[in-house]
Amino acid sequence: MHHLTRTGWVLGAMWFASVALAQPIKLQCEVEGGFADAQTKAAPARVGIELQVIGRHLYFSVIGPRPYEMRVSTLVTEDYEGTNLTSSSQLGARRRHRASGQETSLLLERGSIELTAYNDVPVQGKLQRFKYTGKCKQTA
Repeated sequence: MHHLTRTGWVLGAMWFASVALAQPIKLQCEVEGGFADAQTKAAPARVGIELQVIGRHLYFSVIGPRPYEMRVSTLVTEDYEGTNLTSSSQLGARRRHRASGQETSLLLERGSIELTAYNDVPVQGKLQRFKYTGKCKQTA
């Protein structure tokens, strides 16, 4: 049987409560990352993540400095294709812009609340993938 840490249990309980109430879950994360094709890293940053569940869709907003900032959801529209990446051990989503191919992805480990994300960012006219990871904790 899978044993969840207290933090993972809290995230799971908050997620289920937010389904019923459509209230955002707020996390604070210490992150660092860099562009996949470059040797340089971005300065580490503190970002906020807001997760909201509306109906059967997940909506994530990462609020912080560029290039960490992004929005991703499971919603499918004429312009965007959203995918739910949620499993028994992770909570997440991926979004792809149909015309440009630009993608964003966010995964949170349920037990440890470890964040893994990427965002395709326009740099000098080309899309470059910015990947980052970090450790998160619940905020009020």
